[in-house]
Amino acid sequence: MSDGAVHCVVVTPEKTELDVRCDSLILPMYDGELGVYPGRAPMVGRLGFGLLKIKSAGKEDVWFVDGGFVQVTREAVQVLTDRVMRRDQIDRTAAEADLQKALEIKPTSPEASALRDRSLAAARAKIRLSSR
Repeated sequence: MSDGAVHCVVVTPEKTELDVRCDSLILPMYDGELGVYPGRAPMVGRLGFGLLKIKSAGKEDVWFVDGGFVQVTREAVQVLTDRVMRRDQIDRTAAEADLQKALEIKPTSPEASALRDRSLAAARAKIRLSSR
């Protein structure tokens, strides 16, 4: 990252979805958001469900990330996720239906509560992205 840019690579089980250089990016972490700028200290973290924002030349490109892991090194940011979607790939009606299903989950156990939280976070992030 020494040339004043951040190299970001997003990989799913199927393929490399994104391989870009940008000014900065914001990742949805399990417990908040993480901003990455050139020169960021190396780290490894758990991704949450939300919006990956890639900023370059005054523009912002936004993607939905479906959890996973991130590794920040001096050379690049590697995002490993089950699924990443562009705004035009998100069906708002389906996302709203997913939100309703998630709201109906009764948290009767820690596992059910975790499933409900995950489903709510994913559906809300998709709705936010589709309405931008």
